[in-house]
Amino acid sequence: MAQAAASTCEICTAGAGEHYCQLCDQLFCGSCKLSHLRTKISKNHTFLSGPNINREETLLCTEHEEIYLFYCHDCDTPVCRICSVEKHSRHLMTDLTKSTEKFRSELAKDIESKVTTSRQNVSKIEKDTKAYREEVKAVIKNFTDEGNYWKKLIDQKVDSFVKLVQDEEQKALQKTSAHTKVYRGVFENCQQWQKNIKEMETIADVLLLRKLKHLKIDVDNIDLKQVPERSSVSYRNKKHSDTEIDSLFGELKFRPPEYQKRYRYTCRSCGNEQVSIEEPATRYRHSGQGLSMACNNSKCGFYNQLWWHDFRGKV
Repeated sequence: MAQAAASTCEICTAGAGEHYCQLCDQLFCGSCKLSHLRTKISKNHTFLSGPNINREETLLCTEHEEIYLFYCHDCDTPVCRICSVEKHSRHLMTDLTKSTEKFRSELAKDIESKVTTSRQNVSKIEKDTKAYREEVKAVIKNFTDEGNYWKKLIDQKVDSFVKLVQDEEQKALQKTSAHTKVYRGVFENCQQWQKNIKEMETIADVLLLRKLKHLKIDVDNIDLKQVPERSSVSYRNKKHSDTEIDSLFGELKFRPPEYQKRYRYTCRSCGNEQVSIEEPATRYRHSGQGLSMACNNSKCGFYNQLWWHDFRGKV
């Protein structure tokens, strides 16, 4: 579908649409193109530029003007019937349609895996945040009750403790909120990619393959790091004294994630080792201690599925 020189930018609808994004199938003006390429998710997108852009790319072999029938794995390119004999006779080649579909299927699985991991990470953050806030409430109640026992004499000390705990709580919540925002962003991007892949089903194989490759670059740029362990807080009572206000209160502790107890486990299926803050347990039909958890080894038959992991000791 040829575009006239008077075509306008499909983003701002003000500038001349002289740049065509092959991945988004949209016309951009110069300014919107620069903004598009500065965005992390679209920084690798490719453009056709000029006053007269043909959005329909040539799908024939430029040398023989024949349709592409095969995909050469050695050269990583589609080839026509003549090229397959003249230039790729000793190369590994497969049917272009099947190769494209296989590539699309593998990419869809990769995205789905990232969607699953993102969803699990968000769920873990929300669960840990809830547990941490419950601890904060319990600690505040603990030393607030102690403070009420001593009435006005220790009101000032109680207030200072409350403020300290709440300040630390806010710091912890700000950190978890930032992590949640990152993984929600990844989750939303992956959902959009899933939608894009589905909408590509009617596109010609050669163009589809090219778009899928560009999309895979965006997908590979997603680095899903392990969710940091949650913060923790506790309060230990001390024996009271009538002479010293400080001695009336217990010891307030803030335990960062890195100081929490952690345990090593290995998958009973593949032997992959993981670290968890969950304490080991004993289950019926399983010898020794361990934990039922999802294996994070993508090559394991129980990848992202609950499976018994044997306890190997503390970290």
